[in-house]
Amino acid sequence: MFIIEETPIARAIQNARALHPKVKMIEFGQYEVTGSKGNTYIVRCSRQNGQKVVDCTCQTRDFTACKHGMAAVSLHIAVARQRGH
Repeated sequence: MFIIEETPIARAIQNARALHPKVKMIEFGQYEVTGSKGNTYIVRCSRQNGQKVVDCTCQTRDFTACKHGMAAVSLHIAVARQRGH
């Protein structure tokens, strides 16, 4: 889990761009991301106490942004804009 506003995310964004992972929306706020080795991760994007929180099932340590999470955030933001959130 990491908080967008409090976590360095530049490296995770760069890694996600290089990977080009497949991201599928399960429902708004919940995404399935296929990793570089074909593993599937579930990423949840939500707001908790006014902060944007991303939680991924990968082995990345808490409070460290992961490439799967950032890939899901991209889709989450696009869908939120379409919905007017």
